[in-house]
Amino acid sequence: MPLNQSASELQLLLYSPDNRHMARLGSVLSAQANLRWVDARETSARQLLELAGSNAIVLLDYCGGNASYSTDIARQLSALQAAIPVVGIGTSGPEQANHLLAAMRAGVRDFIDIDNNAPQMLEVFERANAPALPRAAPAAAAAPVSLGRLIVLLGVRPGVGTSTLATHLGVSLAEQQSAELDRSQMQSLLLLLDLGQPSADAALYLGVESQFSYDEALRNVERLDRTFAATAFAHHPSGLALLGNNSGTLLKKHEPHALLERLRGVFALTFCDSGGLPIQLMPTSLLQNAAEVWLVTDQAIGSLVSLDQTMRELEQRGLRDERLQLIVNRYDPNGGLADVQIAQRFQLPLLATLPDRARVLRSNAGLGRLLTDAAPRDPYVRALLPLLQRVDRRRPTPPAPVSPLARLANLLGK
Repeated sequence: MPLNQSASELQLLLYSPDNRHMARLGSVLSAQANLRWVDARETSARQLLELAGSNAIVLLDYCGGNASYSTDIARQLSALQAAIPVVGIGTSGPEQANHLLAAMRAGVRDFIDIDNNAPQMLEVFERANAPALPRAAPAAAAAPVSLGRLIVLLGVRPGVGTSTLATHLGVSLAEQQSAELDRSQMQSLLLLLDLGQPSADAALYLGVESQFSYDEALRNVERLDRTFAATAFAHHPSGLALLGNNSGTLLKKHEPHALLERLRGVFALTFCDSGGLPIQLMPTSLLQNAAEVWLVTDQAIGSLVSLDQTMRELEQRGLRDERLQLIVNRYDPNGGLADVQIAQRFQLPLLATLPDRARVLRSNAGLGRLLTDAAPRDPYVRALLPLLQRVDRRRPTPPAPVSPLARLANLLGK
């Protein structure tokens, strides 16, 4: 039967095979909403639309065994092209990520934890059905939104070690900060955005598996908040979050400006690995949003030719500016042009020189380990210090070698 609604009261319909959440929701929202339970065993999805009318928010139960049932109902509502907002109810636990993704893919607009307090729930309901809730008068001047930093690691060609560098930097910084912050804070601080080709290399190096992809994030920007990222994104034990595509995915030309703004609103720092991605497919908005762009190359002739092509493309787009920095990877003092000569040739600031440790990196990657854990005093790890110090100003700046011999000794880890 139709609900007795008033224009100013929030209407909630708990559509579930049982009413186990009524007591909890009723106690939290007693003065805030009109809550009713609709027995899903006796009410079809089409009948639910009639009961909901134009003002109610439907709550679907994603706790325990009801999750698959609720996903099926959400799909039915979507097939009926229902305009009513649908919000999932879940509980914290290891299964929550799978439930959240299933809900989102079925058309559920948002998600709450049954243990949330009233302000947290009301915030979600306002997002789900803003016209049903009174809006505050706009402020005279909106406060500026604080956005996190984005650093793009642009590998000039496949195989120069960009993904390896990105994963080691992300984990090193996450481990440094994990001693100072708890797990929930870490999940809102550091993100590795993997847009490199071949896809999913970063996930392989980190030993994590993600159920939520970059392509899905592009399609669901409005749902991406701190809670969603902490739940749906893959996380390394260090606290580093990862968002990338599934293995075998070919990145197409696109402009992810809205997604980047949302990610920067959630994460204090984002490293973007674009190693192996052709510069022609590099989104302009990605480079425009970056605080710095670190060009990664090595001494090989093919890499230097690719670096030249990359610089020409950036110049054509009007993106050759002071944000560009050079990293020379796999450096061999006797292997061709010196790092300083490469920087001078392309008129780029030399940000860091990383020694050639390809064999050691490969052998540890084959064992599922990063050098930051397996050999923290390895020359490669030590060479990351200037980069980490640039990102995290609290780190002490390593002393600069005072002579070419000292520089060589430093690269060799002597």
